[in-house]
Amino acid sequence: MTRAPGYKPGVGAIVCAVLLPPLGVWLAEGVGLLFLISLVLTCLGYAPGMIFSLIAVLSPHVFDGMRGNRP
Repeated sequence: MTRAPGYKPGVGAIVCAVLLPPLGVWLAEGVGLLFLISLVLTCLGYAPGMIFSLIAVLSPHVFDGMRGNRP
């Protein structure tokens, strides 16, 4: 899923990234590699999943290479 240059995550995605990390990533990104990574990290431990999800939702440019968006 490609985001527009001026993308800002919704409040719902941010809240879900804290409460249910995979759901927050799903709202912001849809089902894909980032969602699966968030799901696995959350299963391994809540804190790693939450941290990854917040980074994925709030700083989308960090994972551009994982989405296939190479500069």
